[in-house]
Amino acid sequence: MPSRVPSRVSPTGPPPSAVPSPPAGPAPTGPAGVRPSRRRVLATAAAVAAMVPLAGCSAATTRTEDASDALLALADAARSDAALIVAAVTGDPSLAGRLEPLRAARMEHAAALDQAGGRTPGQVAAPATPPSGDLAAVRDAVAGSARSAGEVVPRASALQVGLVAEVAACCATYAAVLTGAPA
Repeated sequence: MPSRVPSRVSPTGPPPSAVPSPPAGPAPTGPAGVRPSRRRVLATAAAVAAMVPLAGCSAATTRTEDASDALLALADAARSDAALIVAAVTGDPSLAGRLEPLRAARMEHAAALDQAGGRTPGQVAAPATPPSGDLAAVRDAVAGSARSAGEVVPRASALQVGLVAEVAACCATYAAVLTGAPA
């Protein structure tokens, strides 16, 4: 059976003008004298490109000790915010539906920050209950907590930054939402 050759290509090969000329100099070769494949070059370039953003990150152990005290201070502030919320709801029970999710979030923040800062649950002292609180006091306290968390980020380890950023985002969001609320 005769072999079928596509009509575009002659059986003798491509025309001389279609054959690329060899490069002017010697072909680049690897350490063993073998020319690297295109796939190898692309894989190496991708690996190097992926490592560039990581060059700015420091090891988790270089900043952890500096941030532990700051994380514990954020945990104490979270408990204080929760106590202030309880006082505000006690003074105005109609705020309970709006502030209870914030109180619960701040208590979760306190527990997570205690753990990240190395404090065990038995070491936590209950915060002093504020004498009174209102929506404006809660808003100001939560906004202050967002600022404080933002200041801790540069000292936190790579593992702690996510938690601190979560705390800052939650507090900033609630501060913004409560700003629009009537006091």
